[in-house]
Amino acid sequence: MELQVLVVDDSEFYANHVADALTTHDEIQTTVRTEPRLARRVLSRTEIHCVVSDYQMPEMNGVELLESMRADGHDQPFFLVTGEGSEAIASEAIASGVTGYVRKNGGDDQFQELTNRIINAIRRRQTQQKYELLFDNMPELLAYIGTDGVIRTANPAAREAYGAEDLVGRSLFDLLPETVARRYVTAGREALDTGEPTRLEGAIGDRQFSQIYVPAEIPGEPPMFQVSARDVTDRKEAQRKLEATVEKLEESNERLEQFAYVASHDLKEPLRMVTSYVQLLEGRYGDQLDADAREFMDFAVDGAKRMQAMIDGLLEYSRVDTDGDPMEPTPVDEVVSDVREDLAVRIDDAGATLTVDSLPTLVADPNQLRMLLQNLIANAIKYTGETDPRVHVSAAERDDEWVIAVEDNGVGIPEADREAVFDVFNRVHEHGDESGTGIGLAVCRRIVERHGGEIRVESTEGDGSTFLASFPKSADGGDTDRRTAVAADVPSVEGRTETDGSGTGHDGGDTQ
Repeated sequence: MELQVLVVDDSEFYANHVADALTTHDEIQTTVRTEPRLARRVLSRTEIHCVVSDYQMPEMNGVELLESMRADGHDQPFFLVTGEGSEAIASEAIASGVTGYVRKNGGDDQFQELTNRIINAIRRRQTQQKYELLFDNMPELLAYIGTDGVIRTANPAAREAYGAEDLVGRSLFDLLPETVARRYVTAGREALDTGEPTRLEGAIGDRQFSQIYVPAEIPGEPPMFQVSARDVTDRKEAQRKLEATVEKLEESNERLEQFAYVASHDLKEPLRMVTSYVQLLEGRYGDQLDADAREFMDFAVDGAKRMQAMIDGLLEYSRVDTDGDPMEPTPVDEVVSDVREDLAVRIDDAGATLTVDSLPTLVADPNQLRMLLQNLIANAIKYTGETDPRVHVSAAERDDEWVIAVEDNGVGIPEADREAVFDVFNRVHEHGDESGTGIGLAVCRRIVERHGGEIRVESTEGDGSTFLASFPKSADGGDTDRRTAVAADVPSVEGRTETDGSGTGHDGGDTQ
């Protein structure tokens, strides 16, 4: 970028001499004027980066030219060149704010020095302009404040926040309530004393700001601190609304859970009566009924039993959070061993093979972990293929969590239904007379979520499914009110074990 320098001297010879000396530097281009009036016209029409002016000129002297420039709004660096060089002129020049003062009789070396000083002054001004542009246009409030609370400078965002045309010279104690102003000044003084940023949130007017106070010690200036503040009013209001919404949702969930519990509990007795009386009718008058009547009664009993199973499932679902036991280190391999015994008859009837890898110890509710694995394994057995049905349980360590997998080689789940399998009362497949209630996998999800994890399913239709439940290793991941220990990787089953079923058990599974 070329630097444009305006040279003003009533001596055309000397003006050109200075201009020629300056243009020996590749970055500098010069414009020469012999009258201050014409120089001011150039300033109003052309981008000029620096002015070099003689002091003694007929129309006005150099200091007067500088003052007229400043009055016109021009703030370029200004170098005064004079042949008279008295202390009075030097004092006047300094007082008027000239950038530099140069004697004409300094020899040729003075021009090299003048060139360097001009370039440095222009660069400093460009840096200052960039800073001012940033200062004036940044959306955050920015101000420099003395230890007495008086504002030294402030950007437009600060003026808008305080609702004032000009803040310079005004005290925080005049703009804010005394307690608030004292808090802010104390924060600034603390930053100066420690050399570290001080952070706080507080009000300016009717808005809330997140504020940072840092030292701003400038040589030759009294102690001051810088405060930058971001308006967080909208964020705080959104956070308040979100917290209120969450609170309402939690209350609503509690009411729904209570309703589900009460409704399910109160429905059980009427269903028992329906079942009992239908069976009583069948026992007392069965020989008087034809085949259709007996079939209708069977339908009624079966429907009541299915409704009973659904009610039991709802009760189970509603109690996951409220009736859970404390978290404790729980060896997963021991839980799977118990589940295998419970499901031994089902495994044997299905001709299935259950294989188990070495599994870790988790911080978990032992009963709920057993319920989870029993539902998943029973579900897998129900939907394994008819030829060589297999179910496999494994674990994988991933960063800060364990993932327990239950894999089968069954019918699989269509892609469109994979997320829905965890919804209450959802049944993707009907399986003869054992289609289930559609609650088991919903219970599984609630159990895993209570432990701070997630459950999902991977499946290829016609080629089996894998249910994956993640459990955090840290006690911070789930029910922190009840969790008492940290998960540990303590496998207690060496290698893989196999069983094809033995002993007796009960059905705890559900449908996919």
